[in-house]
Amino acid sequence: MAGMSQRPPRPPSMYWCVGPEGSAVCPEGAMDSPNGAGDMGSKLSAPGGDPTVRCPGTEDIHTAYKQGDSSRARHLLREACDESTSQLEKGRLLSISAAYGDLETVRYLLTEKQVELPTEPTDDNPAVVAAHFGHTDIVHELLESLTGGCSPQRLLNWMLALACQRGHLGLVKLLVLTHGADPESYAVRKNEFPVIGCLPLYAAIKSGNEDIAMFLLRHGAFFCSYVLLDSPDPSKRLLRKHFVEASALPSSCPGKVPLHVKWSHLKLPWVDIDWLIDISCQITEMDLSANCLSSLPSVIPWGLINLRKLNLSDNHLCELPGVQSSDEIICSRLLEIDISSNKLSHLPPGFLHLSKLQKLIASKNYLEKLFEEESATNWIGLRKLQELDISDNRLTELPAIFLHSFKSLNFLNVSRNKLKVFPDAWACPLKCCKASQNALERLPDRMAVFWKHHLKDVDFSENALREVPLGLFQLDALLSLRLQGNQLVAVPPQEKWTCRQLKTLDLSRNQFGRNEDGLKTKRISFFTTRGRQRSGTETVCVLDFPAFLSDSLEVLCLNDNYLDAVPPSVCLLKGLSELYLGNNPGLRELPAELGQLGNLWQLDIEDLNISNVPAEIRKEGPKAVLCYLRAQLRKAERCKLMKMIVVGPPRQGKSTLLEILQTGRCPQLAHGEATIRTTKWELQRPAGSKAK
Repeated sequence: MAGMSQRPPRPPSMYWCVGPEGSAVCPEGAMDSPNGAGDMGSKLSAPGGDPTVRCPGTEDIHTAYKQGDSSRARHLLREACDESTSQLEKGRLLSISAAYGDLETVRYLLTEKQVELPTEPTDDNPAVVAAHFGHTDIVHELLESLTGGCSPQRLLNWMLALACQRGHLGLVKLLVLTHGADPESYAVRKNEFPVIGCLPLYAAIKSGNEDIAMFLLRHGAFFCSYVLLDSPDPSKRLLRKHFVEASALPSSCPGKVPLHVKWSHLKLPWVDIDWLIDISCQITEMDLSANCLSSLPSVIPWGLINLRKLNLSDNHLCELPGVQSSDEIICSRLLEIDISSNKLSHLPPGFLHLSKLQKLIASKNYLEKLFEEESATNWIGLRKLQELDISDNRLTELPAIFLHSFKSLNFLNVSRNKLKVFPDAWACPLKCCKASQNALERLPDRMAVFWKHHLKDVDFSENALREVPLGLFQLDALLSLRLQGNQLVAVPPQEKWTCRQLKTLDLSRNQFGRNEDGLKTKRISFFTTRGRQRSGTETVCVLDFPAFLSDSLEVLCLNDNYLDAVPPSVCLLKGLSELYLGNNPGLRELPAELGQLGNLWQLDIEDLNISNVPAEIRKEGPKAVLCYLRAQLRKAERCKLMKMIVVGPPRQGKSTLLEILQTGRCPQLAHGEATIRTTKWELQRPAGSKAK
């Protein structure tokens, strides 16, 4: 059919045993049932059809069950069990009681006679027999009798496929939800090959058991090419009936309900145009994520006139269907596209004609170019685009010819690419810019020209930056700036900063504290070049954060640098709640002024050998360290406390003794009859002694 994506060829026949008559995997006649489904239990067409009927002494038991005389059947069966000495014969009796759904007798044989359930799924296995006839309670009782050391997975999978074929929904739910049968595993016996008819979903669909098929799809089963090829109409019916819902988004088709196609996480190998051609004008949302699609029919997305949202993520797409001209693109109402986690080498040029597109996610592809410039003709540009995520690709540049058409962009994520240069700012209300883990060596100078009042979140971490432009610190709306993991030794002078709303500043894992030659400096300012002398003479310069950051800055990361002192201006950041100073090898002292930061609760001094804070204090954590620094700030001295208890019989002079010790005088009045008395005794430091 025209427009349908090419289907992958059916695997060679030798790869699968398709269960011919007399197959070793499926019982005799397994693939020759009237409805076309492999009958895994054809030998058990009725209880009386079980091979155990021919066993000596069981005819009367079968007759009693068939006549409805359960009491007599139980009596005969127990007699036969008492007379039998063979576990094999007892197992056959268990199969008979399981076939007729006799729960009482099954329990008797399992508990009183200690009959064991085999785990190999043979035709006369009691659990297989019970599954054939849909006796859910019997199956549960039998499976519960298995000991913990047994691994009944083959038995579970066989019973599941059999129940799917026979239409026993309750049993299917029991096996999957309670006993952990795998809806995606083939039913296979020991030393045999898998048969496509023994795949639970295949068996359910071929047998016409739509309710079971739906349950399997919602609990881990997936479509495969055999299901789609051998049962095209039932597959289409399932997809349309259970995975297409009414959409909340509007449609321009009068009198027709807008639809949301939810064909995600089904491992579809292809999408047939016949599945949706008659409803194409009603589709406003389409989710084809997490499938196995390597191509699409031409109608997706270009021919879906009312499509608003499209999700193609997590597939194997190398490209989208091509279009010869913009006239073939009628999906002009598209607002959101997610094509992440595919294999695209560039974005489809047709996207440039989607003038209303607001969100485009193309992360985790193989993008080496944003668009093919030679293929992009007569395009309008994504003037309404607000969010662009092209992270985790292979981009080396971002062409201005395309970016400058994004007039409404407020979110840009280009992290984890191979960019060496960040594009110049352009006219757009950009609020969030993420460009971490690239190879950026410099940033544009005029970022504040267009983004001064818009940009709030900036991340240029894990790059190769040696310097940053002044404009980066003149973004008035800036809340978060992350520059960790670069090669910075200085930033612009603080008196030129205007980022008054900055809350988070991460400068960790840089080269602050080293000079241009890579040698550690001692007291040279690492934030400014002001006062630095080429002669090598040591200059005393202080790091000064702007005074306006005192109330706004909450998180400051200076760890993993080469600092030898905490900048005094840090101690004035009253709003600071987190301060990270760890792994600065030359940092040996903490200023007592840090104690005046009342909001500070996280102080990282990991891997620091701090000499002015006792080790026992450091071990107690940041709170104890800050308390110690505050005490130093108050010039407090260590106070030693001791409790003394004086005990003895009443009226023996305990209180008098304490009074004499404290005052040096004998009390004139006798104390009351209180049995317990507390007092505070403060001793003055002897003259000439010093606090340790």
